Amino acid sequence: MLKKSLNSFIKAILFSSFFLHFIDSPVNSQNSSSYIKSGIEYAIKGDFQSALNDFESAKILDPDNPYIYYNLGTIKGKLMNDMAGAIVEFSKAIKINPKYALAYNNRGNAKKNLGDYKGAISDYTIAIKLKSNYAIAYYNRGIAKKKTSDYIGADSDYTKAIEINPDNALAYNNRANARYELLDYESAISDYTRAIAINPKLFNAFYNRGSAKNNLGKYLEAISDLNLAIKIEPRNAYAYYNLATIKSKGLLDKQAAIVDFDKSIELDPSYSPAFNNRGNAKKYLGDYAGAILDFDNAININPHYAIAYYNRGVVKQELGEESDACDDYKLAINYASPILLKWIKNEVYAWCIGL
Repeated sequence: MLKKSLNSFIKAILFSSFFLHFIDSPVNSQNSSSYIKSGIEYAIKGDFQSALNDFESAKILDPDNPYIYYNLGTIKGKLMNDMAGAIVEFSKAIKINPKYALAYNNRGNAKKNLGDYKGAISDYTIAIKLKSNYAIAYYNRGIAKKKTSDYIGADSDYTKAIEINPDNALAYNNRANARYELLDYESAISDYTRAIAINPKLFNAFYNRGSAKNNLGKYLEAISDLNLAIKIEPRNAYAYYNLATIKSKGLLDKQAAIVDFDKSIELDPSYSPAFNNRGNAKKYLGDYAGAILDFDNAININPHYAIAYYNRGVVKQELGEESDACDDYKLAINYASPILLKWIKNEVYAWCIGL
């Protein structure tokens, strides 16, 4: 259960943003040039609506200029989060210039951000065909492949991105994530370490390396990595949660774990697993009232939280409240995943039915 809870948050943020690069078109007419330049200036200043207005004016004067549409797509997608609008603009740029690799890459990013991973992979592939050493397109395609659970394909693309640009810490981090999914924890740790060597402030690499070490039973090393991650991001609730989970389940130090669960809950009081796991630690230490209160809080946050119902039932059963315990077990069964359902039934179902 530790691995499952960690995996929900251990994976790195994949940094799949647009390549934010405005182009002062080399082929615009004299009349559109001033609008393009001022549009870029407005975008850099953060005045996106004025930037759009200027590029729209440039488009009227120079409708066959692909760079204008590219810049419009970049503003809409990267800066205004209008992915559908960005796709329209990048598509226009591509129609005018079918060999515009950068527009394919950024259209791929917009598609990926809308969940169209197949379409994104297609665009990245075209970009790579047009520009064989296009490191960012390999990197982005790796992200999209990972989203489709093609971890081997993602590994291959990140490897290519690293060959082209060996100083890309995020590529090492993300290749490590793909290898993590393939259960190759040793190789993942090696890549996380390379990412850290390039960027010693990369929170995700420390955070993820801690998870990989935990899965290998290297609990003290995992705790060290998570403490280093917390130094970089001291208000990250999930780092404290994972630190507490390792202390609780790996080192069986429930009291120390509770301290870290407390901090996680302080930073994110809406995270139900922190309440559930703190409740388990309190139960282990004999604080049944505190445990039930934590399970109550977990269930209030997530009314379909099967394992919290089960855990609360266990405490009630130990307190002799068998009828109430059975009610919780039945609720756990109602909301459980197939694997958890089988386990709960094996543990308590026959006893509960007999009441």
